[in-house]
This record gives sequence, structure tokens and C-alpha cells, in this order.
Amino acid sequence: MRSFIGLDLSANNKLALAEWREKALPSVSAKRPEGLLPNQKSPPVSVPPENYHITLAFLGDITPRQHDELLSILDELTAEPFDIELDTTGYWDGPKILFAAPFSPEKPLMKLAKEIRKAARASGIPVESREYRPHVTLVRKATSEVPAPLLPPSLKLHCQDFHFFESVSTPSGVRYPIRHSWSLEPNISVRERLRRGLL
Repeated sequence: MRSFIGLDLSANNKLALAEWREKALPSVSAKRPEGLLPNQKSPPVSVPPENYHITLAFLGDITPRQHDELLSILDELTAEPFDIELDTTGYWDGPKILFAAPFSPEKPLMKLAKEIRKAARASGIPVESREYRPHVTLVRKATSEVPAPLLPPSLKLHCQDFHFFESVSTPSGVRYPIRHSWSLEPNISVRERLRRGLL
């Protein structure tokens, strides 16, 4: 099972980010290219809004045992809700993607990603050790020739849960169905949770 742990965006946030992308990157088509010649380079392709997410830990292909062990560990993980401000963009030449990201990632986000990677390693899943850089991929097969966005994004995300996503290839492209979810809970007393109706 090819999978990752990540944050989903609300439907409204996905639509808002897609609208910003259309304004800021008018030269990038939202349609998948068809009928390319053998030697013709594939043009940049916009990621469908329904696929927008922030990866916390890429797991790759994992076994059922690793899957069950990881879910068991993550069931015990506690973390508070937090906000993320998508206010900058970037380009990575290796994977050839253009992305939106927080200029200064919030500490709760970075801590959550660290704890999830620790849980993955404890489950026997090798995860990359390079510095974690949260982002939402907007364009794939991008090159340095893709013009910079005309304006920066300005979108606040409120994160109240995180998810186990499966990566599924379909005839119309890859999809990321959510297979399991965990709530992020405020670090407050049981009495206060009862008062707020959280229990």
C-alpha cells in the first residue's frame, strides 16, 4: 500500500487556492496533456484541487504489519489544533514541482511532523531524514521556465485533524483517499472539555 500521513484542506480552502492559482499562474493549464509526440516534453500540469494536501510524512509502500503498527502508535499521539498561513511559493528542481507554503512554519505543525516521522520509524518504516518543509503542490512537471506567480498566496488553514492517505493510481490520474483520521485536541482539562461540550 503506497501511502503517506498528511493534512487535508477544507473544500473552501481548496477552491480558494485553485482560484488564486488561476490568477497567479495563468500560463499553466488545468487540463492534462493528451497526444504528445514521443520526443515532445510534457508541459507543466496543474494538480487537481481535490488532491491538495500537506504531507507530514511520506511512507511509500508499506506492509500490512507496518500499517497496523503505525496506526496503533498514532492512536496514542496527542497534539493541539493549529493554523497554517500559506503566504509564499517555491520551486523544487528535483521533483519538478511548484508549491505554496508557509514562509515561517508554525511550531505545532513542525512538532506534529516530527512525532509522526518518529512513529513511522518505530513501525519499521524508513522515512527521509532531510529537513521537513511543509507545502501544497500546485503544479507538477514544472521547470525553471515556468514564470513566477504574479502574486503571492494569502490563505489561512485551520488544522483540527490529520490523516492516513493511500495513493491510488486511476485512469484519470492519481487520487488520495483518506483511510484513517485522528483529531487534534486542545490541551485543556477534562473539566474544561466538559464545559465546552468536547466530551
